Amino acid sequence: MPLNNAEEDSHVISVRRKILSNTVLSRQHMTPEIALHLITPDCAIYHQPVGADHSTSCADTGFSADPFWGFYWPGGQALTRFILDTDHVFRGKSVLEVGCGCGASTIAALMVGANQVTANDIDPVALQATILNAKLNGITDNRLVVSSDNLIGEGADARTVDRCEVVLIGDLFYDTEIAADLHPWIQRLARAGAEIFIGDPGRHGITETGVLRHMELCARYELPANVCLENSGFSHANVWKFRLASPEAECP
Repeated sequence: MPLNNAEEDSHVISVRRKILSNTVLSRQHMTPEIALHLITPDCAIYHQPVGADHSTSCADTGFSADPFWGFYWPGGQALTRFILDTDHVFRGKSVLEVGCGCGASTIAALMVGANQVTANDIDPVALQATILNAKLNGITDNRLVVSSDNLIGEGADARTVDRCEVVLIGDLFYDTEIAADLHPWIQRLARAGAEIFIGDPGRHGITETGVLRHMELCARYELPANVCLENSGFSHANVWKFRLASPEAECP
């Protein structure tokens, strides 16, 4: 759905109000060029247990699922920094961000001149957060499209590749189960010609599944102190380009 065609119905308005009332405006991250509505330690919802019974953890906010969209995860920060620093890779391209969350990488791609970006997340609240953040950064045109379809897996490849030349994946390799779904999917996309960039601080889904054999390291970033504190155990985040076994794909 293009940004200008997003329904401004009462439900959408309510969701956006909840997002705004549970987040703060932040530039305290690796990409201060982009302002974001984020959940930080200054927010009450930040201190509620993730994964808890939603009847208790989300009772005061009205969200039906844990608000992962409210956090600017380290892999996403690295990926977004990379986009801003290598604008020529994304300029004029059609881009798909899978698991867009707060939409930072989507916004960066649009800022550097992508022709169109599809922000995809199965949590519809994440899409509203992405729209709010896009507007906050002056993006109000139809180059931004949002989709809540589950694009990962069999049967989704043709329609996905048809509308994207570049695929962005930040922090989705959070466990081995999701990695098992992602790896064959992105292999098929790569065979169809898509360039795939992955941001991650080194979670199990990357380091313990053999996926790294198909990765070319593009950039490695030291995480700011506040990001380290909020992501215990990680001090750096990487951006990889997925490559097929043959031929090898080189990073920009």
